[in-house]
Amino acid sequence: MTKIIPLILWALVLLISGIMFFDWMYSNREPSVGSSTEIANSHDPDLPQGAVITDVAWRHLPNIDRFKLTDQNGDEFDSAKLVGKPYAVCFFFAQCPTICRDLIKRIEMLNGQLKKTDIQFVSISVDPENDTPEVLNRYAADFGATPDRWAFLTGQLYQVEQVGKQNFQVTIDKEFHIDNILLVDKWGRYRDRFKWDDPLDTKRFLKVAKELAAEEEVPLNKMVATRNAIAGHRPSDWSLIPMIREFWLTESNGSTFYSRDMTGSVWIANFFFTSCPTVCQEQAKYLQGLQDRLGDQPTRIISITTDPVTDRPEVLNAFADKHSADPQRWTFCTGETALIPRIGAEFFSAAAKPTDGTLGGHHTSELFVVDRWGKVRGRFDWKDPAGEVAMLELIDRLWDEKTPGDYLKEEESNQISMEEE
Repeated sequence: MTKIIPLILWALVLLISGIMFFDWMYSNREPSVGSSTEIANSHDPDLPQGAVITDVAWRHLPNIDRFKLTDQNGDEFDSAKLVGKPYAVCFFFAQCPTICRDLIKRIEMLNGQLKKTDIQFVSISVDPENDTPEVLNRYAADFGATPDRWAFLTGQLYQVEQVGKQNFQVTIDKEFHIDNILLVDKWGRYRDRFKWDDPLDTKRFLKVAKELAAEEEVPLNKMVATRNAIAGHRPSDWSLIPMIREFWLTESNGSTFYSRDMTGSVWIANFFFTSCPTVCQEQAKYLQGLQDRLGDQPTRIISITTDPVTDRPEVLNAFADKHSADPQRWTFCTGETALIPRIGAEFFSAAAKPTDGTLGGHHTSELFVVDRWGKVRGRFDWKDPAGEVAMLELIDRLWDEKTPGDYLKEEESNQISMEEE
């Protein structure tokens, strides 16, 4: 009996040591996903969105549209001033005594841990009716927040919804607490999302935020690890997407055209339909000649039919051959009947359907110039010779842009010039 007791004691010591070792390994491992129970890297689009870390092409990440709200001091907050630094966004409301306050406390902690990192925190109220600048000023003071580092924002409800729904695809509702901190990189791309109440994911936030602050060049052709798994995935139901900010079509050769694959290139878009006997035929002849006048830069022309029922890929292919379209320069696309009008209206701010609302072809005499970052920067009437000169000058200028924020600097410079005059 006396020999058995020491053996039992040694067994207990080994068991406890083993438990402590594995607990230490778990708590100190580098987190690989947003949830502490998930340790997987996946490219499976059928998995819950944002559930795991996924490798995504940077060019497929959603870009965050410029927005203007009001900060806790009552001053205008323009997101343009954030260009060149990463920023973290959360949604909350001041009257929430539990979840929202815990979220803000967590951000206070992260802010303190990143005090040497050039990053901005942005907390946006989903209850702007009650969260006036005065209310937010008192609320922000509880956490030592100042707008230059941590802005608490309010505005009209539709403005808040535009930021939340269109940019981040989150629900703006006091009854629906958003459990993520959303991170935007210094190039204006929605880079990653983090569960604020998961210790492993907040640890990952600190690591990623420092990495983004240190980036010196646009990671144009790189893959990035992110929980923003919606990036690059085609929606199964377009009716659930409040605003078209990216789109998929079918090229005349049967290949898939994805608008974000054009990131890094300047391109021209137009709307037409092949059975149009007048304007569209004249426009096609013009574009045929434009191919040679676009210069050495690989600027592409993307012609989108507004009559997808008739303009199947083989029909577009024949139309391309008729007009000597260079497949490396000029692409013809068709797609879903209900989607194309939305692409025209929401992405290009153009009419892409008949004014009487019926199906069938519709055309416009405008050409739309899209910059290297997926933003429509100009629209020109192809029948106006002076317009072509201005368009080609714009295209040359857009090819020279090195970062997505260059156009904001140009706008700021123009504004200063106007004020001086």
